[in-house]
Amino acid sequence: MTLVTLQAWLVRTFARGTVAAAFMRTHWGWPAAESVHFIGLSLLFGTIVVWDLRLLGVGKRIPLAALHVLLRWTGIGFALSAGSGVMFLMTEPTEYIYNPSFHFKMVCLAIAGVNALAFYATGYGRAVTHGAPEVAPRNAKLFAVISLLAWLGVIVFGRLLTFYRPAWCDEKPTTVVARCVPSRSQQ
Repeated sequence: MTLVTLQAWLVRTFARGTVAAAFMRTHWGWPAAESVHFIGLSLLFGTIVVWDLRLLGVGKRIPLAALHVLLRWTGIGFALSAGSGVMFLMTEPTEYIYNPSFHFKMVCLAIAGVNALAFYATGYGRAVTHGAPEVAPRNAKLFAVISLLAWLGVIVFGRLLTFYRPAWCDEKPTTVVARCVPSRSQQ
């Protein structure tokens, strides 16, 4: 299976979400989902930025363990953003699946997720939240920098989605990942 074939399959799969698409095409559907998406992103990014900046040494009087409690809101923000994001995808799958900005957004999201998992899997999460010194270890600071950059990438590439609309392909895409919408006969 090539990536272009995978893209066509993803479009067909997400297009089956007719209930979500029906809601999204109502007068208030898309604006409501956009609002939920941005509220979720604000919770998500806001808590992560505060946490990462604290790991980097900003606000040293705030105990790391106390600040770590805020990260519960990160999960709520992620759930709101992901849920509304899937609704966008189900409503207009070709606008996302063939959009290079969406590809980069998903790469940045994957980097952020792997970075967070690695932070906790390597023990830095426990080290900075359970009575450890209030100065984060150097490697924990590296995780914080990667996190900030990855989440900034998610925001920037997410914003760029609206400025790039993939056109229909004149012929079958020859690149590894299609950046235009192939006709059904080309898929």
